[in-house]
Amino acid sequence: MDIRSCTAADLSLLTSLWPLRGEVHEAHFARQQEGRSEYLVAWRDGVPLGSAVVRWDGCSGAQARASHPDAFEICHLQVRPERRGQGVGTQLIAAAEHEALTRGHRVAAMAVGDDNARAQRLYERLGYRTTGIFDVTEYDWTADDGTLHHARERDQLLLKQLRIDDVSERG
Repeated sequence: MDIRSCTAADLSLLTSLWPLRGEVHEAHFARQQEGRSEYLVAWRDGVPLGSAVVRWDGCSGAQARASHPDAFEICHLQVRPERRGQGVGTQLIAAAEHEALTRGHRVAAMAVGDDNARAQRLYERLGYRTTGIFDVTEYDWTADDGTLHHARERDQLLLKQLRIDDVSERG
């Protein structure tokens, strides 16, 4: 598996091989071009398996950002359904942490929804700890059939202190 920052050439492949409504790939790539984040994509044999965004400008949730202004956030972790349970998410998180360490960041944050116990178990297994800090996010999304939906998520902040030794262990 090859995990790398999205390029302009990757973007056209992503949109054709893994179409997502709402121009998600384009939005993540635009943030990366602005220098506010890194859009990591996992590939195997030219096929995208999953992706993650590393927000260098801090947590997206107001409570999380206020309580841990020094943290960077790993968010929008997505693994294609047919690739789940194969270590893609774990490797994306490891790549994000490695990149952060090389840039001097030491406090990693992830938010997990109350209804996503599977993701929370993964993050805790990887060393993230619950904080008791919650943010509520509301957003609209479009289903594959074109139906517009409104969602309200309650996300808990999880944190991990990264060690400088992790750079040499992974890189």
